Amino acid sequence: MAGQRIETGTADGDALGFTENRFSGWLEQESGNRLYLHYIISRHRNEGNTQALICGWLDRGYDVRVVMPRPIMQYILKKFCFVPSLEFLPDQYSDKVEVWCRPGGTESPDVPSTKVSAAGNS
Repeated sequence: MAGQRIETGTADGDALGFTENRFSGWLEQESGNRLYLHYIISRHRNEGNTQALICGWLDRGYDVRVVMPRPIMQYILKKFCFVPSLEFLPDQYSDKVEVWCRPGGTESPDVPSTKVSAAGNS
């Protein structure tokens, strides 16, 4: 995977709603619409910002994948019908790692759509 690394506090991060005032972390964007979220910390816990970010990406047509999510992130991902799988990401890891993604054609269950603007305001 030779994706573009995107961090919070950058123009590319802001364009994805991955803003420094709400999050700390990094992701990779592959050519096309695939995003690999490698690391995220919400700066304002329990406000729904992470769920809104993921929902916004899905609404914008991104193929979102989350690498080795912690239990609280797994809880959020299950709301969007994400399931665990194994992928080989040779640029970061020497072995296959757990990556959560949505099976093709899976629609989000009754989770209200939350549009995330380019500025990251919801």
